[in-house]
Amino acid sequence: MLGMLLCFQVAPAAAQPDELAELRRLLTEQQRVLEQQRQQMEEQGRQMKELEQRLERFTGKETEKKPAAMVEKEQPPAEQKQKVAAPQAEKPEKRSPQAEPVGKPPTEDKRQVEAVKAIASINDDVRGVLTPRGNLVLEPSLKYAYTSNNRVFLEGFGPLIVPSLFLGLIDIREVDRDLWIASLSARYGITSRLQFEVKLPYVWRKDKIRSQPLLQNLFGDEVFNADGSGLGDVEFAFDYQLNRGLNGWPFFIGGVRVSAPTGTDPFDVQTVDIVVRDNDGNPVEDDNGNPIIQRFPTELATGSGFWGIQPNLTFLYPTDPAVFFGTLSYSWNIERDVNNDVGKIDPGDTIGLSGGMGFGINERSSFSLGFSYKHVGKTTQNGANLSGSELDIGEFSVGYAFRLNRKSNLNLSVGIGATEDAQDFQMTMRVPTTFALF
Repeated sequence: MLGMLLCFQVAPAAAQPDELAELRRLLTEQQRVLEQQRQQMEEQGRQMKELEQRLERFTGKETEKKPAAMVEKEQPPAEQKQKVAAPQAEKPEKRSPQAEPVGKPPTEDKRQVEAVKAIASINDDVRGVLTPRGNLVLEPSLKYAYTSNNRVFLEGFGPLIVPSLFLGLIDIREVDRDLWIASLSARYGITSRLQFEVKLPYVWRKDKIRSQPLLQNLFGDEVFNADGSGLGDVEFAFDYQLNRGLNGWPFFIGGVRVSAPTGTDPFDVQTVDIVVRDNDGNPVEDDNGNPIIQRFPTELATGSGFWGIQPNLTFLYPTDPAVFFGTLSYSWNIERDVNNDVGKIDPGDTIGLSGGMGFGINERSSFSLGFSYKHVGKTTQNGANLSGSELDIGEFSVGYAFRLNRKSNLNLSVGIGATEDAQDFQMTMRVPTTFALF
């Protein structure tokens, strides 16, 4: 009997440590679950706070009611644990309707802005959304362009006698032109929708001109080389984002760009005059008895010589996976009185239209395809139109962008001329870098 009593007393004592360990394990597991739920609630509270701030930016008003997650976050830890342990805590959290921005969900809106920022810039018109408020973007760039033209000039004595006969000089000129432009642009975000830009270019130019009069000097030609370098025309610009791109609308950006004649004036460069002579060495004269003179430049201008004002409107429409863009512009070149010999010169105004699309390859790379067209009106001298001054410039472009780091991108673009007046080939490299000033 004594042995049986000892067995009954020892058995509970042996089982007690196992039960205690099990209880400790269950308590530890419950604490871990509570900690996970607490972290989830804190994350939901942070998200709700961000949504409140975005709503304030959209509406300009403060939210009157705190989200439920924020209230739970402010409670003491003991009360939070009790609330989590209750069965009602397993229900999905209801978010305040005021925390949702008007239009598309915040995640989709953010993706749209990031997609627009990432498109590869193929020209000066397409740069994505504006610079954020308080940020400065410095963009060094280098551009090379090559042009080769064959033009026929008619130096005549009078009207045509018959359609196939022209009395005078037919001069064929071949011009090979190399152009380098190194620029530094600075863009500053004045507000979240308004930015200011200034661009300082430095220009190198070199022309090779070959001239051959067909009706005189059949076995020879004249070759002239000219070059020029210096500061180009400085540009200033203001751009304003007209909307936020909500409810399926594209981003619209309006701007105005002003070009100042800071480069070398084309009417101040040095030239050389060559008297056209026949095979016997005698000067060729026009119908008034004056010798025909060909004028060739020995120095090239680095600027246009005129003030220019260009209003423009750009749209950017992000879709998945492409971003469509387009720009409409009008350039007004202001008339000026050059000198007594030249008189008043009014350069032709320019209408420009461009468009294309950009594709995101991955998180760091994108490329763009586009086409641009510009029509340059006729230049007038003292009210009379100058023949050959009306131009049609079309160009196909392709660009590639690579994100070097969080602040800098590398942009490469190539343009191929589609019309006779366009540059044959051009290539541009840009490296924009963003600095947060405050």
